[in-house]
Amino acid sequence: MPDAVSPVLSGDVLGMPQLRHPVDSVDRSITFGNVTVRDPPQGNSPNLIPKLPSGLLDASEVNASLPPCHLSHLRWMLQKDLILKQDFLLVGTEVSLLKYATSSPSSLTRIIENMKRLARERRHLLLLYAALTGREIEWISISKDTSEADLKQRKEVSVSGTLYADQAPVRAAINGRLLVLDGLEKAERNVLPTLNNLLENREMPLDDGSMLVSPRAYETHRMGISVRPDFRVAALASLNDGESAALDPPLRSRFQARLTSQVDSGDMLVSASARSRGCLSAEVLKDMVELACESPGEACLETIHDTVAYLEQTQTSPRIALNASGIGRLNEMVGEREVSSPLELIGRVRGGLPGFVETTTSKSLQYLMLAGFQSNKRAVALVGPKGCYKSSVARDLAFKLGEKCELFTLHRDLTARDLLMSRGTSDSGDTIWKETPLTRAAREGHYLILDGIDKCRADTLTSHLALLFEQGLLFLPDGTRLEAHSNFRCVAIAHPPSASDKTWIVPECKGMFHWVEASPLEADEQRDVLSTLFPSIKRKTLDKLLALQKELDDVSVDNVANKDLLTLTMRKLKHICRRVERYPSELGSLVCNSLMFSFLPDWERNVVSKCLSRCGIETSESISMNVGKIDLDNVGKLKRTPQNPLLVPNPTFQENAGQARVMNDILDAHSVGEKSLLISGYQGVGKNKIVDKLLSLLDCEREYLQLHRDTTVQSLLLTPSIEDGKLVYHDSPLLRAAKNGRILVLDEADKAPTEVVCLLKGLIEDGQLSLPDGRVLTYQDNSGKEFIQIHPDFCIWTLTNPAGYPFHGNDLAKEMSDVFSCHHVPPLDVESHKKILNSYGENVKSKTIDKIASIWDELRLAHESGALSYPFSVRESVAVVKHLNAFPKDGISEAIDNVVSFDRSNPTLFNQLSGIFRSHGIRILSEEQLRSDRLEGGISTPKTRASSPKHGKVDPDNKPHVGGNQWAGGTGGS
Repeated sequence: MPDAVSPVLSGDVLGMPQLRHPVDSVDRSITFGNVTVRDPPQGNSPNLIPKLPSGLLDASEVNASLPPCHLSHLRWMLQKDLILKQDFLLVGTEVSLLKYATSSPSSLTRIIENMKRLARERRHLLLLYAALTGREIEWISISKDTSEADLKQRKEVSVSGTLYADQAPVRAAINGRLLVLDGLEKAERNVLPTLNNLLENREMPLDDGSMLVSPRAYETHRMGISVRPDFRVAALASLNDGESAALDPPLRSRFQARLTSQVDSGDMLVSASARSRGCLSAEVLKDMVELACESPGEACLETIHDTVAYLEQTQTSPRIALNASGIGRLNEMVGEREVSSPLELIGRVRGGLPGFVETTTSKSLQYLMLAGFQSNKRAVALVGPKGCYKSSVARDLAFKLGEKCELFTLHRDLTARDLLMSRGTSDSGDTIWKETPLTRAAREGHYLILDGIDKCRADTLTSHLALLFEQGLLFLPDGTRLEAHSNFRCVAIAHPPSASDKTWIVPECKGMFHWVEASPLEADEQRDVLSTLFPSIKRKTLDKLLALQKELDDVSVDNVANKDLLTLTMRKLKHICRRVERYPSELGSLVCNSLMFSFLPDWERNVVSKCLSRCGIETSESISMNVGKIDLDNVGKLKRTPQNPLLVPNPTFQENAGQARVMNDILDAHSVGEKSLLISGYQGVGKNKIVDKLLSLLDCEREYLQLHRDTTVQSLLLTPSIEDGKLVYHDSPLLRAAKNGRILVLDEADKAPTEVVCLLKGLIEDGQLSLPDGRVLTYQDNSGKEFIQIHPDFCIWTLTNPAGYPFHGNDLAKEMSDVFSCHHVPPLDVESHKKILNSYGENVKSKTIDKIASIWDELRLAHESGALSYPFSVRESVAVVKHLNAFPKDGISEAIDNVVSFDRSNPTLFNQLSGIFRSHGIRILSEEQLRSDRLEGGISTPKTRASSPKHGKVDPDNKPHVGGNQWAGGTGGS
């Protein structure tokens, strides 16, 4: 580091040490207390030396802003690093739990967990030490995904052959840098012991065949790669009380450790006053520190500094400012109710986002987000229930400020490395790293929306993002160091923690964000938004919808899952209003479809019916829904000209009134601009037939994707393959549909992992989706090869079965039904059923067809009443008719037996089915009767009627016999 800022820490080490500059600017020595280093190491890469933290203009301000305990930690690190030349570890926590012995177990657990928040303080201390001493650093953020390749060398492929890229530990060892291992406790077992020999003997064999050797061994043999004497390892760890055994003993024994504790309240007050520079009164600062210290371990010093900056911006109360910094009781945050003096949008260059309706609540949220950014926070967490406009508010704020906005949708399978970069190959076949939207936004200074931080693992979320959001630094997998652009800002979107699940807001995560709570709009604001978006809708209709929403919100249920079923979110209201604006008489049916009324449990269904009645909403089907023919006028208006006719389905379809009503419902949604449909129904009710017939009528090209248990995010988006030695990503059906304006049919969407399908929310709602190869799908007209323009005609039609027994799928509707326009395919009515059966049974008597349709109608009623768990469908009845059509002599009993054989192992269920079939004059046999009956027909029966082979006569003369079946033995014929 430059001579002019070489720090000296003078004074009594046991008293109040002071930091000062040396008088002689040529003197390069570093002194902390009584520890002096005359000739500190000088590196060759000044860009790897951290800058002083924000708020410290130079080393002279360290005395005022840092408490004595932190200055003591700096002295200790200098002592271990450059005097004793020992690897060291900063570990939390040094809080004595004896004075909390009377606390409840839950309170004690919370106290211990809160100490992990000091991880931010330890990172700050280590970076400050490196900045003051001029130490170049290499950084590894440890997570469960950290592997041996991250600690030694990573294999790369190039035209010239296989290459090995040195990773951070190897680079630090060769260049004499300070290697930082952040989050030692997060690593999987038996990964970090890879470094044991490097820590102990400064030796490590590398994958390329070379070897790191100690300086002494290199001087003796002049072989290998010498480890520089200045190489040191500094580790950071957060351990719970009594958790020291979590570290591998051989690894632990190689570090010198120092416990770091929470700063004393008095020192915290002094530091906060210094950081305020007189802008806040002593009374306000005192109240803030007292509130922060109510829970031990809740507040690290850097979080207090954030709170001071926020108080200066907003002049709000200390409690509200602490909530915004994540030091709230029970995860309290700052909300729009706390906005008293809104901030101006500095740098505003244009109006709001097209299609976004501004409200008082949305403006308040944007003011709170802006206040967080202006108080030196790089990231804001916007937390609220689904469907309450979070991503829209964030995108509108970026649009108003004239900032480019990147969307990065997160999911559970995402690794810490995937957050920063993805692997790929160049045109020549060399392996390369490609930036993700997060890295690109940090480099270019864009706004970043991280959608779904509640879905990521805690170690994934905190590994790299903590350093980025707190210090503005990223150490990328390709070995480069990225300092975030000064304009970089991040809005992280999440759902609030569920009471039944473990909270995703872990202590280390709290200090990363400025916390803002988003609440659903008030009724008046919702009315203004909906009437602006849909000006033709009648006020009376809006009043009914909002009254219904309030009625449903007031319903008390046993758990959160059931409450979600009865919630009319803003997204659902938009779907309803978009249709009602053109078809006002269909309000009742549209509400029922949005709530997926047919699949609700009995109690919830009764509640919804009563609420609809009280709000004056008719639930009977509308006139257009009762039309038993396909609306050909609507079909004509929506017809397309296919570019590839092979992709237009050509199904065998028997028109009928029941399925025509569903098709008209889908056509109506498609005609008003609904891009995403969720088509739900029991198995065998004709979902695929309906969709294929509609696409055939509309001449729409279809891309089909069958989802299943093993469907991954990668397989949903792209298909990788190796061609001519290069990693090539082929377009998946989703990508082909998006690029060419086709309709993507996602079949059996409930069978795929929920987080995979939920990834589509960013594409449907926000019009943007990041691909594994680094490209981005977007509706915006962006230049650049990394962007793929989505065709305006692109649509997603998702087919799914209802959740719950006997279906084995996931509850996709609960997770994201409000993203789609919902449509229900009910079991067919008797007349429609007969029409379909007649098309398959031209040789079957009309009386038999009528009987089968009547039986299946009774089976449907039995399922709806709960007597049967399995919903018998048209698919089974068609199979019965096909059998009778081909083998009329077998009879209806044997044809039906093919359907009910699954249920023979359950005597109670089989008796119920027997009763239904018996009432229609059809006898189905029990297992024993069936076994006896099958002795005749089907498999040939021996004419002997014997249960075992007969033994022939024995010839007393023992003569040979040829042919015949009288004598035992013989040849049996020639």
